[in-house]
Amino acid sequence: MTGFDVSSSELYSGPVGIQVDLANGADSDAIEFVENRIVTFLKSLKAGFFFPGAFRGPATEMVRVSGMSFYCQLEVVDLATTAFDVLGGVLADCRHHEISFRFAHAVFGNDRKDLLVETGQRPDAVHSPPFTVEFPTDLDGNYSLLVEIEFANPVASDLKQRLLDELALWDDLSFAYSEDSDEQAPVSGAQGHFNDPRTIHHYEWVWEAEPAAWNLLVNLCCAWNRTLPIVRLHVE
Repeated sequence: MTGFDVSSSELYSGPVGIQVDLANGADSDAIEFVENRIVTFLKSLKAGFFFPGAFRGPATEMVRVSGMSFYCQLEVVDLATTAFDVLGGVLADCRHHEISFRFAHAVFGNDRKDLLVETGQRPDAVHSPPFTVEFPTDLDGNYSLLVEIEFANPVASDLKQRLLDELALWDDLSFAYSEDSDEQAPVSGAQGHFNDPRTIHHYEWVWEAEPAAWNLLVNLCCAWNRTLPIVRLHVE
């Protein structure tokens, strides 16, 4: 069903340093584009896409930018090390936007990970989530995708936009799940809203990526479920 090996068995707690340098000649648009990709990863960690992994201490999405260099330092707890393969995937996707790197790496513990080397690893879903998970078994079709998340209770109005914004981060993460390493994963046209007070309706006009990306949705829902009980995650 997927070309990636999924695992979340190797968890890491402690400091992480992420450093990325663009190749010479990068313009201001390229610098902003890469910064946004790194910030998206940090926001995704904060939201819960890599649950149970989380920030330790105050959650921050700050990235220091100096010329064509990017750096951030964070503390994490119980983070699957395969989360860094997702960061590497969304950075590697930048080549489809004519952006090149001198290097990109993450340092955690005694390990220094080259983020531009594709390992074929991605995070697994939480096993036995406390809600129903419905994934399609037949992937034939027009490559549109519908994600529905049903909560046990109506969601307060002041929380709805935050949840929609967090779920929307999945679009950029999906670029790390290309079916062909030489091609960009076609992902575009997402629209999200609450279909009723208890149900998010997130529709992707085009979504052609590896189904392993759905594992991140399970993890996000597990993170949300701690404060907003979820009944069902449905993908079709």
